[in-house]
Amino acid sequence: MKKIALYNRKGGVGKSTTTINLAHAYARQGLRVLVIDADDQASTTNGLGLTDDYDGKVLLDCLIEEHDPSYAPIEQVIVTCEYELGIIHLVPTRRSASPTGLTSQMGYEYRLIEELARLEDLFDICLIDCPGSTSALNPYARCALVAQDRIVMPVQMQKFSMDAVYTAPEELEEMRHGYKEDIHISAFIPTMVNARSKGDMTTVDELKELGEEVGIPVLTTIPYIVKIQSLQREARPVLDHKSPATDAYLQLAEEVLAL
Repeated sequence: MKKIALYNRKGGVGKSTTTINLAHAYARQGLRVLVIDADDQASTTNGLGLTDDYDGKVLLDCLIEEHDPSYAPIEQVIVTCEYELGIIHLVPTRRSASPTGLTSQMGYEYRLIEELARLEDLFDICLIDCPGSTSALNPYARCALVAQDRIVMPVQMQKFSMDAVYTAPEELEEMRHGYKEDIHISAFIPTMVNARSKGDMTTVDELKELGEEVGIPVLTTIPYIVKIQSLQREARPVLDHKSPATDAYLQLAEEVLAL
């Protein structure tokens, strides 16, 4: 099972949208797909059809200590989301399930990788939607970064999102020294790009130049589409709507799988 973390400390850059559409792309290929919503905003959970009043077991329940009465193994947390063209398995989260209590537990950062070890032969790919946070790394993000095999970074073509690109190596340094040496960004994904915007296209070029300097590839550009908000409200992927973004996500899925 290949474990891909979609990470950017800046929120609103398309992490959840990218996670959802990659998951659908892989499911339609017949791959066994596991999605972990490690963002306490629960956007991916909602985007895969679970509403805010979902009261089942969530990610936090498999990260707490096993002697806790609320603990549940990850196998009991997974929800099966069935679609006409494929199946996605989801470890959901809930906005009210704050991960801050995890920080009082010794070694909690390794809990997700330990849970996923039991699923290694059951899935082909695991996509982990990481939280956006402008402060110290969120406990969910720490668990995700320890568990991942590859980190891909969605980047919106705006100043603050690009700022996060430049600061990411420093943010990840602590994790490399303290928890796992192999924590580095494998690829950038330009998201929500308006091809008619000179500013967007200039920023895409800036990202590509940076990628060449640091040896990080820039994957397929995801164009902005107006219909995305209505699709998200209906818990439908962009792949259900014929547009340049559909072809871009399908191409992106191949590129991410090849990392």
